[in-house]
Amino acid sequence: MQYDADVIIAGAGPSGTIAAFKLARQGVDVLILEKAEFPRYKVCGGGLTHKILQEIQSDIDSVIEREIFSIRFSCNFTDSFTRTATEPLIYCTMRDKLDQLLLRNAVEAGSRVMFGEHISGIIQVHSGIDIKTHRGSWKSLYLIGADGASSVVAKATGLWKNIMPGMAWEAEMEAAPEDIKRLSQTVFLDWGTIPGGYGWIFPKKNHFSVGIGGPASLSKQLKTYGEKFIRSSGIRFLGTQTMKAWPIPVKTKKGPFHSGRTLIAGDAAGLTDPMTGEGIYYAVKSGRHAAKAIFDQLQGDPNGLIRYTDEINSDLMPDLMEAEQIKAVFNAVPLFIHRKVKERDRVWRAFWKILRGERNYLDVKRGFGMWRFLWGTTCWVAKRYHFLRTGLRR
Repeated sequence: MQYDADVIIAGAGPSGTIAAFKLARQGVDVLILEKAEFPRYKVCGGGLTHKILQEIQSDIDSVIEREIFSIRFSCNFTDSFTRTATEPLIYCTMRDKLDQLLLRNAVEAGSRVMFGEHISGIIQVHSGIDIKTHRGSWKSLYLIGADGASSVVAKATGLWKNIMPGMAWEAEMEAAPEDIKRLSQTVFLDWGTIPGGYGWIFPKKNHFSVGIGGPASLSKQLKTYGEKFIRSSGIRFLGTQTMKAWPIPVKTKKGPFHSGRTLIAGDAAGLTDPMTGEGIYYAVKSGRHAAKAIFDQLQGDPNGLIRYTDEINSDLMPDLMEAEQIKAVFNAVPLFIHRKVKERDRVWRAFWKILRGERNYLDVKRGFGMWRFLWGTTCWVAKRYHFLRTGLRR
């Protein structure tokens, strides 16, 4: 088989471009196949946490539009309060700018990119991979599926398993300049209004990103909720903006993240936080793991790809699965937790340290101390209560 590249990466989002950058810097011939034309608008809140910046390991200051220190909480549009941290909680960006920057880094490192390439099928053989697109075919030794929430690669290789479908709606909305200035360091967060869902407003340089997320089964209710959330915010938005939807896949169990000569990463692997819907951190982290696994394999290590699955299952999945447990507890008693964040400094500090990445979801269970053994039972009861109350499994 004659190869077009050592490694082909499907998708030029964060997981794909981080993997491409790491591989190309080590002399690997990398080709990125991207279905869109860049720069392109990406439906996303664009909130980056401290731990994301640490994982990217490159200068992205040029695409950071706001630093967030405060969160204005509400529960069912009522009992609003604002909490402020001593360090930035979130760094706001626009995904078209971030993705363009990360892609430029990958290309400058030596990667090639082909735009407008829609992958339609994959044929894996012993010696390589034949990737079909609407324009023809491309051949490589290895393939990284980083093609997002509706991954063709994951589905074609049988790796699209144990995925819980989530949904988000989002819009970029202009507002009165004085509101943009006044709220330049504040995020709005409404939770407990709709089962398993929440709303957010992120300030950007000249506008706000407004969104809501939750179970895909409540898609229509989510959109209505978003419209009410916008009205309740008190922000003087200028005109109306159509909200756009995108899927949020959430992996619920450990399992394989490779098949044959193919790896999956980021949203294509369902590596998304079930609490927040945030996926950029897990995209970057899995992209780095994927690059290392394939480089080791190219260097003669026969277990590189196997080790990738093991590392994702041990490094990322335990915290994501714990987040699912915590979400069940929150869904059962949202107002109780809302008031704890409002009234208890200790709870607020734990919240923002998890958000920044200084602590993880597993630390919540550890915080129960000698009563830790009751955590599993508490989560089971919460899930059962939430299901009986709403009929939803999340």
